[in-house]
Amino acid sequence: MKRVSGKADAGFTLLELLLVIVIMAVTSMMVAPSYFSAVSVSIDDEGKRLAQVLRLASEEATLSGNTFRVRFRQHSYQFQSADREGAWQTLQARLYQPYQLPEGVQVVEIKPAVPLTEDIGGETKDAEPVLADVLLLPEGVSQIADIVLATEPANGRQLIIRLRPGPGGIHVEKASDGQ
Repeated sequence: MKRVSGKADAGFTLLELLLVIVIMAVTSMMVAPSYFSAVSVSIDDEGKRLAQVLRLASEEATLSGNTFRVRFRQHSYQFQSADREGAWQTLQARLYQPYQLPEGVQVVEIKPAVPLTEDIGGETKDAEPVLADVLLLPEGVSQIADIVLATEPANGRQLIIRLRPGPGGIHVEKASDGQ
């Protein structure tokens, strides 16, 4: 067959271009929320995570008969247990490994502030100062405490993790913004 017209059929029709643009838009709308939620961790997620790990550590302290200590710093926390000589050792189990808070989330305060009972002079100069230690005894949480997490800057959104003795004693409460 021979073409009557001298024009070559090249390029895309307007309908084909619009269809490709719509497919790309729908795909990007599905991918973008999961990408951005994976990149930025919310203070709510961190509060729930910390409360859950504290509950598990408290239950493990009760079941094992060992005392656990949680050492809080502004941007991190770690779980420790006493060895046979009574020296505190950092736990290396996956769940209790030292945890660095994501950028933008920090521990602002532990209320009431309990003075540290030991000299921590053996730590490196680069280490963040310890805010407080919270003990988890085999009989249950040893002290009533409120752990205040906040977004940076410190006058941002706040979340309070309340530690109380008894069942259901570790729970998360939202504080008002800029409190």
